[in-house]
Amino acid sequence: MAKKEKETTKETRYRKKRGGILYTVVAVILIAASVVAACTVFFQVETVTVEGNERYTQEEILSVASVEMGANMILTPGEQIAQRIYGELPYVDRVDVQKRFPTTLKLEITECQPVAVLTGAASAWVIDAKGKLLEEADEAMAQEYATVTGLELLEPKQGELAKTTPENEKQLQNLTTFTQALVEYGMMDQVTSIDVSSRTEIVMVYDGRLTVKLLSSTDYDGKLRALKTIVAMAGEDGRGTVNMKGKDRVIWSKEG
Repeated sequence: MAKKEKETTKETRYRKKRGGILYTVVAVILIAASVVAACTVFFQVETVTVEGNERYTQEEILSVASVEMGANMILTPGEQIAQRIYGELPYVDRVDVQKRFPTTLKLEITECQPVAVLTGAASAWVIDAKGKLLEEADEAMAQEYATVTGLELLEPKQGELAKTTPENEKQLQNLTTFTQALVEYGMMDQVTSIDVSSRTEIVMVYDGRLTVKLLSSTDYDGKLRALKTIVAMAGEDGRGTVNMKGKDRVIWSKEG
């Protein structure tokens, strides 16, 4: 008799425990459903702002972004919005899609900065320091930016990174590494031309008066620091050739 009562007590406890677990699961589901419903009702896209743009108007960017007004903020795909902008507006370097709850979507735009015109036998393209093809260059652009020679573009397409033949791939890599270093040191705007036709060296004309020679695979940071010193010493009228191909020496052969 005692054994039977004990078994009945166990069964009662088990049923209560199972009922408690079921209640907890149902409660969690209901709470989650309530949260989703609240987000759907209250967090809807009502405003889209654009910041950081200069080349493109806000209207152009919003037209390409195609943000669905009234859509749920949480479910709005920021990456897809960014990809649409990249695909249509080649001068856009980065898009940061920020969700400012409860109702605002902010598009933070970083634009590419043109630094040079990559000139080949078949075409000439404006590029940024990373080698992105921004647009085909005309004569005015060739005068405005540094001219890069020594590379042939392979199947150039606006908005994509420059491609070249396999045998010249290393020269293209050296070029983009060099131009990014020049931008970092604030020197790119004064560059007149860059010749990367050699596989072993780069020849740059700086400010139309200093011819700078350096090895293709080198410590560009160290060389540019030294070049800044030479430029300061040369003053506004100093001319000549700066040989930076030596490991530890910089030779400035003055002219005039």
